[in-house]
Amino acid sequence: MGVTCSPAKQHLFIERLMACIDSSMSHRLRHAALRAAHSAREVFASIDAIDNAMLRDMVFTKFSPAILTAVCPRPGATPTKHSPDLRFDSARELCYLQLVFSLARNTNWRSHLSRDGHIKRCISMIAECCESSGSEHAFYLAGIFLRIASEQASVTPLASITEQQWWEVIRWAWDSAYRTTGDMHCFEFLPVLVEGTKKHIEIAPKSDVEQLIKHANRLLAWRSKQREDVAVVVRDLMAVAYERLEKLETLERSGQ
Repeated sequence: MGVTCSPAKQHLFIERLMACIDSSMSHRLRHAALRAAHSAREVFASIDAIDNAMLRDMVFTKFSPAILTAVCPRPGATPTKHSPDLRFDSARELCYLQLVFSLARNTNWRSHLSRDGHIKRCISMIAECCESSGSEHAFYLAGIFLRIASEQASVTPLASITEQQWWEVIRWAWDSAYRTTGDMHCFEFLPVLVEGTKKHIEIAPKSDVEQLIKHANRLLAWRSKQREDVAVVVRDLMAVAYERLEKLETLERSGQ
């Protein structure tokens, strides 16, 4: 699993990954292959830049749907409470979400993620991803949804996400955003998260807005490590959040 994705070995590497992820393999082998794909996620995210058309086609048409077998029940599996194939595994799901988050940065990947079932799978994980304070799962989930939504907002299954689910994912994304600032690609996603937050903040209750302001302030406290353009959009979000908070406090005082 330590094979590097050099141009000469990429085709063989991907073929072996698909063989290991196959549903006939043990869950340990499939999860190990998922971790290997995760380690090579930047290669897959930029796969359209590779000149080899056959390799690109194999990745988009075969490897993309194959990834799901590592995190979905095997065909015909009998559901059991402690089955490693069926239960939500935090480490495994984080690995998967980080992989899909990377792929979703590339516009050429987005239609494949929707078509091959990744978005449907991500939607099914919303509840589990939004229940643990400090967990990074919701941050990557927000990155996947907001990037897909920028092009395919009306496309099923993305259209099935309720307004409340949107807000839950976004507010929990801010809860762990500071943990991801060391990753350049996560850092670059912050302006997208800001715009998504501004779009959905109108349904946020007072306690959520207060927490949002707290987390945004936490990010700004690291401003010496941030590019100024990102700090600007975060401060702009805080202005919107304070406006929302003032509105809610006014309603509270009036008894509405």
